[in-house]
Amino acid sequence: MSDERTLAVQVVTPEGQVYAGDVAMVVLPGVDGELGILPRHQPLVTLLGLGETRIRTVGDDWEYIATGIGYAQVLFDKVLVVVDHAELAGAIDVARAEKAEERARARMRESGDLGARAEVDYFRAEEALKRAVNRLNVARRVR
Repeated sequence: MSDERTLAVQVVTPEGQVYAGDVAMVVLPGVDGELGILPRHQPLVTLLGLGETRIRTVGDDWEYIATGIGYAQVLFDKVLVVVDHAELAGAIDVARAEKAEERARARMRESGDLGARAEVDYFRAEEALKRAVNRLNVARRVR
């Protein structure tokens, strides 16, 4: 039995819980850069950007989650991550993510009109592209 302290990490989305477990460390995609959280961390609430959440298990393995925007709350040995979407690396459908990336790139190329609708469409396509690329990057971690 190890004397190493652990963090109780929970990742949730509006659809429900994506991950829960006692881990050695979590690395979060903060809006201004990555945040590494270890046990006994000072209390903290921070905004998260689209990116990769990395979790080091007690057995020194790494788990990867593609996460969207949201926030994290750290209370000493507990970390709550609340994001708009999250997907474990092993559960990502790579073919579907590649198709989403292609669709988003095509929509961005088609947006030639400078009208308000075109700007909104371009922004949505750009966000879809970021999500697809993030999912693909995270999925490649377990290949």
